[in-house]
Amino acid sequence: MTPSELERFRLRATRTSLDQRWLRLGALLTRSMPGKTGSLAIDADYLAGGVWTGLRGSHVERVDRNRGTASVAPLISLPDNLTAWLGYQEVWDVDAGRSPFVFRQASLTVHVGEIGDRVKPQLLRLEWSGLRDWDRSGVGFQSSGAGHPHWQFDLLESLAGLRGPATFESDGGGEVQDFEDFDVRVAAPTLADRLGRLTVERMHLASAAPWWLSQPGRFGAVQLNAPASQEDLTRWLVASLDYLMQELSRCTLRR
Repeated sequence: MTPSELERFRLRATRTSLDQRWLRLGALLTRSMPGKTGSLAIDADYLAGGVWTGLRGSHVERVDRNRGTASVAPLISLPDNLTAWLGYQEVWDVDAGRSPFVFRQASLTVHVGEIGDRVKPQLLRLEWSGLRDWDRSGVGFQSSGAGHPHWQFDLLESLAGLRGPATFESDGGGEVQDFEDFDVRVAAPTLADRLGRLTVERMHLASAAPWWLSQPGRFGAVQLNAPASQEDLTRWLVASLDYLMQELSRCTLRR
């Protein structure tokens, strides 16, 4: 499809319908997330360029993301006093017309850490990007050829950030000796070091891609999907939450 043809598939909304959506989502998340989550609400921030949302609630904590910060709620208990935490964000751009808000993206992030600790490394993301002009070439899908919606795995990047750069500590005494006095040996990077430098978080792993079908799909490839309604986004969110909790419950301690 051409960018002009894709334009008519963009998901649009009014301010009133979005305000109602935030109320419904808050109630759905409260019912869907077990344990000590408490009452959850969607915190919507309307700015000149659009609206950005996050989570709000008595058990919500503010944490550092690999890029920026996030508000996360306890999702499911894990072994060794750890908890999986959920972050959720929707972004809608502002455009012209009677339904001026246009869907940009929705994302669920999963973090792992202890209650009260701001350090909760980011484990993975599940994202759904909308149709928009991402690279000034016309309306289309983000990241050419990538699946939408898709998974992205952040654990290696998170662990690399936790390690931080190596530091040199001087003993503060003695004369500075010439390097020729030392047998300087630089250790070869370990496998863990090399894995930590791989940018696997840039991979988009399709979460809806029936490649076995003979038909190419509405948008030319079966891994490309765009939400047609707010109800599509809501069903995707609730089903994704159920699936994440199911799979996280399989986590045990390695022997």
